[in-house]
Amino acid sequence: MSYERKMLEQFAMPTRQQVEQVLLRALLKHGGVIKEFGFGQEIVDEIANDFGLDERQRTASLQTVYRKENRVKKSLLWHRLLFRAADSLAKEKLVSRPTQTLQLTKKREWMLTEKGFDEALNISSIPTARKDFLPTKSYEVQKIVKKISESPRPENYNPFDKGKRVVKVTRESGLRTRGFRQAVIEAYGCKCAVCGMKINSPDFLSWEVEAAHIVPNSYMGRDDIWNGLALCHLHHWAFDVGWFTLLDQYAIQVSSQVNSLPSDFGRLGNYEFIRSLSRKSMKILLPNRSELYPHHNAIRWHRQNIFHK
Repeated sequence: MSYERKMLEQFAMPTRQQVEQVLLRALLKHGGVIKEFGFGQEIVDEIANDFGLDERQRTASLQTVYRKENRVKKSLLWHRLLFRAADSLAKEKLVSRPTQTLQLTKKREWMLTEKGFDEALNISSIPTARKDFLPTKSYEVQKIVKKISESPRPENYNPFDKGKRVVKVTRESGLRTRGFRQAVIEAYGCKCAVCGMKINSPDFLSWEVEAAHIVPNSYMGRDDIWNGLALCHLHHWAFDVGWFTLLDQYAIQVSSQVNSLPSDFGRLGNYEFIRSLSRKSMKILLPNRSELYPHHNAIRWHRQNIFHK
């Protein structure tokens, strides 16, 4: 029996397989990514709490003697177990290693793969049908997000994808749809571009904000950043049906038909949901990078074809 295994048994630590299962659940909870396991990282304590580890188990150390250098290296047993479990998941292609994720996102994190995402849903008893609606990151989807976010902004932009068809969803089209959603939502900081609403579900699995197409899917609108807006459910609906649109400088223009609404329409208590958008020079919140702003060709089409003047 190895020295490390003896220490694991001596301190009654959970098995590597048990840690793997909890790691997958933690990745799902944290949007598909967790940082490397270092001292003081919240995720290290969070998973330790899941197992109910006491102080003795959390601080037990392994000692490695380097005789030639006449020194002793100490490493925390719990950290080593976490790494062994994550490394095993990486070998099974359920997660990407921090070195791989660094090349993609410039962050040293463990990230779910599509295979790992499926397994995390399975052990969490979440139907796979919910997969396309969760904002959870996966290595494959983040590749698409990177491509969408880093594509050069076209001057003469065509917001229509003539090759788009309403067909049975394939794995490739599903990844593309999720990539579009994540790219748009991340660009706007998970906030509604109109009201700034930012909130997630109590289980951390979903955001209230949605990725809206400016030229809709039904009109073969493109799944790219220049044809997207991050909007809360209410403003997404109001934009889609034409209650408001955007001018070229991203100011909000409200339909004149708002003046014909009965006084008790378009209200949330004392809040005037539609009429409040009529404030002079009210502009949407925009991404930090101007190359990710909605393209004028897309918003011009919305003004001319969806908006009710």
